[in-house]
Amino acid sequence: MAGDTRDSQAAPSPPRGPPPGATEPPEHVKSPNKVYEVFSAPPANANALPDGSGQNTAGGREKNPGLTDAIKTVRIEDFKQVHMYPCVRESLLTGIAGGFGMGGIRALWGAPIPKAANWAVGTFVFASFANYEFCQYRRMLEKSHMKRAVEIIDRKKAEKEAEAKAKREERRRLKEEADKKAEEEAKRKSSWKFW
Repeated sequence: MAGDTRDSQAAPSPPRGPPPGATEPPEHVKSPNKVYEVFSAPPANANALPDGSGQNTAGGREKNPGLTDAIKTVRIEDFKQVHMYPCVRESLLTGIAGGFGMGGIRALWGAPIPKAANWAVGTFVFASFANYEFCQYRRMLEKSHMKRAVEIIDRKKAEKEAEAKAKREERRRLKEEADKKAEEEAKRKSSWKFW
């Protein structure tokens, strides 16, 4: 019976891949010279299920990171360079000034020193956080405005280039017409002879 899919004697499908005797992969398989994306390394456990399940195919669970694992990722160099991150220096200075001012005012108004210190610390944290977030918001706006300005500049540049190209084409066309007229005039004059 021809074409019966239940037939176990059916011929196997030809293997996919390069043709016999090919020494290199076909053009569509070759990898490009440039890498546009960097993918993460494969998981340590080959039996890991997709992220979020927390299980592997053997039924085991991966160890959840704890506080000690988080502390191990913190480096001293991070604290040495904290002032170099955008908006941090300005925010910390604002928080220090605000905390010092609020703590001083509370102390002058007769609040006990621990209570004034609590107000100072609270004001420091709130002012630093608020100033940091406001600075990040301003940076985001500045980035979007700069992106918009670059788009406008690029569009105007393309318009000017198109306009200049059109003018060049018009000048070239007028020059060709003038040259053609000059040739015709020269031919007409050369055909006039007195003798």
